[in-house]
Amino acid sequence: MITRTLKNMPVLRASGLVALLLAASLPVRAEDAIDPDAAKVLAQMQAYLGGLKSFTVKYDSDFDVLSPAGEKLKFLSSGDIAVQRPGQLHVTRKGTFADVNLVLDGKQLTLLGTGLNAYVQVPATSIDQAVDVVRDQIGFPAPGADLIVSKPFDLDATDVISGSHVGMTTIGGQPAHHLAFRGAKADWQIWVKDGDQPLPLRYVITSKWTTGAPEYSLRLSDWNVAPKDDPAAFTFTPPAGAKLISEIVISDTGEITGTGE
Repeated sequence: MITRTLKNMPVLRASGLVALLLAASLPVRAEDAIDPDAAKVLAQMQAYLGGLKSFTVKYDSDFDVLSPAGEKLKFLSSGDIAVQRPGQLHVTRKGTFADVNLVLDGKQLTLLGTGLNAYVQVPATSIDQAVDVVRDQIGFPAPGADLIVSKPFDLDATDVISGSHVGMTTIGGQPAHHLAFRGAKADWQIWVKDGDQPLPLRYVITSKWTTGAPEYSLRLSDWNVAPKDDPAAFTFTPPAGAKLISEIVISDTGEITGTGE
């Protein structure tokens, strides 16, 4: 488990699932060429997705956790993401163990552990800042964080050695480009919808430095690139009896299991 103290917001060493998710964000120098077709499709997706003022999307995710006995277990979760750039965000995540709400209202970021009925709050004024806080300081694995920042999948800040356009496929009846990228510590693949709305439909990270090569997979559906304005979606109201805390304990499954106090 990982304990995060929110008072001083230290950056602590990540382990397990958190290390896997952070691995794809470690910059390395590219040694091999990236396929021009892969670079073109990724650039189109970056420009389109990064240029959206607002959007909503549903997701399903799964990730591998190795038990002490070496058994690989796959944990599933799903939720919704709502974005209103530059400073409003709402993410829900519910799975076997985790039931979490994350709300950014433009001034502060709130992370609520529904099962624990406790929440933490830290200052944040932009989505990019909130992602940095969640990943690097709180240590919570945020689904789709690479998609919601102002420059999605920035190759200059990502572990990428080479990349290729694997080919065309179909996801949910939609034609999609299958792109594969290799890194020093993690490989990742992304499937991008073909056409004038090049949206990501699936994303997979495979760790290369963790025993058993665990994977994190994200499937995206029901994209709405012109949602109705809903200020209430980005306003946090504490549930009855909810406790404001300064420390959280996060398990390898992404569950907030205690206050750490």
